[in-house]
Amino acid sequence: MNDPITWLIIAAFYAPLHFLVPLLTVALSAPDAKARRRGLRIATSWAALSMLIAFALVIWLARAQLSLAMAVLFLSMLAPFLKVLWLRRRWRLGNAPD
Repeated sequence: MNDPITWLIIAAFYAPLHFLVPLLTVALSAPDAKARRRGLRIATSWAALSMLIAFALVIWLARAQLSLAMAVLFLSMLAPFLKVLWLRRRWRLGNAPD
């Protein structure tokens, strides 16, 4: 699992799963166009950051315990979705994000 091509292939298949659900949730639940644009920017940045951190951790973990590394990769998909749920809650309460 030390081959960079292998990790690129894993990232290519993982990225749509990591980005799609949070972005679709924002796009379908934003109250207006301004909130949608802002929410999409926030969700995209959180998804990119969490994916970068997750892959750095997973590549480091994969050398010793591959099953733990894959569990971390799976659980890291929740990070951007949790941020989107926080955004939706603020929209429902009437508080726009900063």
